[in-house]
Amino acid sequence: MMTATKGWSVNRPVLGFGPEHAGRFHAERRDPKTGAVIYLADYTIDANLLRQTVSSEKGPAIAFFGDSFTFGLGVNDADTLPQLFADLLDRKKRVLNLGFGGYGPQQVLRELETGLFDPLIGSRPQLFIFMTAPWHAERTACKPHWLRLGPHYAIEDGRLVFKGACYDGPHLWLREWLENTASYRYFIKPYRMRIGHDDIELYIRTVVSTVQLAKEKYGVATLIPYLREGDNYLRGTGFSDDSIIARLRDGGAVVIDASLAKEKATGAVINIPGDGHPTPLANRLRASIIMDYIEHHMPEILLAGLQ
Repeated sequence: MMTATKGWSVNRPVLGFGPEHAGRFHAERRDPKTGAVIYLADYTIDANLLRQTVSSEKGPAIAFFGDSFTFGLGVNDADTLPQLFADLLDRKKRVLNLGFGGYGPQQVLRELETGLFDPLIGSRPQLFIFMTAPWHAERTACKPHWLRLGPHYAIEDGRLVFKGACYDGPHLWLREWLENTASYRYFIKPYRMRIGHDDIELYIRTVVSTVQLAKEKYGVATLIPYLREGDNYLRGTGFSDDSIIARLRDGGAVVIDASLAKEKATGAVINIPGDGHPTPLANRLRASIIMDYIEHHMPEILLAGLQ
């Protein structure tokens, strides 16, 4: 069971939910059977209602988008992926952490469409980084209950169209009632959470639309550290990790493998035991993978506008 300081996540417009106010929030998770600590962490939310990243306060931004993996659920401020990446740059670049627990690709797209963080991102950012995985398809399809107020997109006449919130009005009330019934949680929900071809297609279209909007509106490339999920998860969808990666690249994304499969095979603990979110080690390794790619393929980012 995870508990956090009140106000850590509340209903908010545009994205559906997020921090209520700036400040320091304590979070902990314990084993529900034994009470043993799984993690204890403190999250510093800055005046922009974003996870604090200590970096340069000037210059074009390198912005990280994403979910709890990017936000750094379960780890302290010093051990988030954006912070560790900023540290590799000796904090000489302005690095933003726009991630938050439970977000999906639809939140990233909506942020860019509405210009929610434009004052921070600026008109000429250097790079967008969005870590994603096939299980984000559950989120773009509005399957998790916590996304009931989150943005929803659908494919209509071959186009991706914003449809408002995942659930509203009577649909919202029905979903909230169902989530509180044991029969729904045990017998219906497991089937509802399964993904199919259309779910993956919507996920890919949402990510590609985000990549293309980033290029058109901000003139910036999007680097995608991709987390492979494997054939078991994707079985029956008509997709594989390789075919998803190919579609993302065809859509203009720069995709790199950040799965850490080799490290895990050699015994590295890359997920918090009993939880599943990345450990500080995993974040450090992924920050290094991102840095290595930039050094070899985007060196101009490291040279431009150093403070």
